[in-house]
Amino acid sequence: MGNDRASLEGAALLFTCVPENVLNGIRAHGISRQDNSYRLYGALAEAKAACADGERILVIESEGIADGAIPPGAIPNLDPFLPPEPVTAAGGFVVRAGETGPELLLIYRRGAWDLPKGKLDEGEAVEECALREVREEVGIDALTLTGPAGTTVHGYPEKGRYFVKTTHWFFMRTPERDFTPEEREGIEQVAWVPWDEAKSRLGYESLRRHIVSLRRPSA
Repeated sequence: MGNDRASLEGAALLFTCVPENVLNGIRAHGISRQDNSYRLYGALAEAKAACADGERILVIESEGIADGAIPPGAIPNLDPFLPPEPVTAAGGFVVRAGETGPELLLIYRRGAWDLPKGKLDEGEAVEECALREVREEVGIDALTLTGPAGTTVHGYPEKGRYFVKTTHWFFMRTPERDFTPEEREGIEQVAWVPWDEAKSRLGYESLRRHIVSLRRPSA
């Protein structure tokens, strides 16, 4: 497969364009390491720009690539084929000084610990979205954005599409200590958790990987 491996290193999801008439073959055998007809892209927008008429974009979980081969199980939008669509979101790593070091504000939603975040409204900047979503989800007003905290990318099937969500993260601080979980969004709890404990408590692999990549904030 033609690609610049260095430029793709670290990407959670990769993308490739394939003719529609080869989908059944890929469902059965995946993509072999000897097949040089496919090019991998590190962003959905790149694949969309490169895709020719009659081609379909496959989403590839990079951790599923084994010795250069892509098994069918590493292509989550393959069977059935679901066209990928981009989604932009933003959220916050809200940090405070705890007794033994920095603490991170987590929310409990749908059976897992998560970080407050949400989708971008039309015309909204990612910084504005991050502040709005955190305020809404944990029920506070006083909130300050202190700096960028990188991005995560993950995908999920919904309503006949495979959504590729890019979430822009920001470090934040708040003086508030009383929170009101947004029940309409399924949030049951809001809790301060020691930074190092949050690394394992977060319920999503993409977030666990991302928090490890961040510099531990000062308390």
